[in-house]
Amino acid sequence: MIENPARVMRVSADMAWVRSESPSSCGACAGKGCGNSLYARLLHPREPEYPVSNPIGAEVGEAVVIGIEDGAVYRAVLFGYLVPLLLLLAGAFLGSVWGELQAVAGSLAGLVVAAIWLKRRRTESAPVILRRGEAHCSGH
Repeated sequence: MIENPARVMRVSADMAWVRSESPSSCGACAGKGCGNSLYARLLHPREPEYPVSNPIGAEVGEAVVIGIEDGAVYRAVLFGYLVPLLLLLAGAFLGSVWGELQAVAGSLAGLVVAAIWLKRRRTESAPVILRRGEAHCSGH
């Protein structure tokens, strides 16, 4: 299980919206001066909130540990990048049989099919609040 510390920002029924409190990647500067931190601040000036399952009933403002099962990130990358790429290429290949314009249309159709499939696909492993408090480790 991959664990990460977070803070509960709001709650609704059995869901909580959390803001990640990850330490910096190197830990030396706490994200105050390196290039990675600069890019993060430019791309995400306000840290995003993520909806997670809240089986422990955590309240707003609490520090919690969220977790997701091992392999979930790998599967998300596989389905989020590889499947759309393969469908784009398959559509382009099938369309190229009839011409260049059809190849472009086929590639776009492949992307549309991938988007619809990803939207309808149920996530079998969603992040969940494991416990209150700070994480004991930042990895697994």
